[in-house]
Amino acid sequence: MNIIGENIKRLRKIHNLNQVDFSNLIGVSQGSLSDIEAGKSKPAVDTVVSIYKNFECSLEWLLTGSINQVDEEKESDYRNLQTTSFESELISAFRKLSTENQLEIFEIINIELRR
Repeated sequence: MNIIGENIKRLRKIHNLNQVDFSNLIGVSQGSLSDIEAGKSKPAVDTVVSIYKNFECSLEWLLTGSINQVDEEKESDYRNLQTTSFESELISAFRKLSTENQLEIFEIINIELRR
């Protein structure tokens, strides 16, 4: 059973990162990350600490797969904050508008929500 590798892969996918980007953030090579995720090797303590610091995940969850209620709520909150590519495009376009136009769009949204 490769709980650590599976959880590292799960965490990487939650953050929408490929192996190259994730490995750069945690300070290992892409090949090492691939081996860890596949269960061919175990992460060094420094790697686990780097993942913990960079992604603020529970060490208990990362190492064992168990999650306590508080961590489960944090993970749920995080998932609710993730945006789709369409939502990201909307946000990007919205930021390019003048403040006046942003307020107009906001008012239109409020009108639609009241219907």
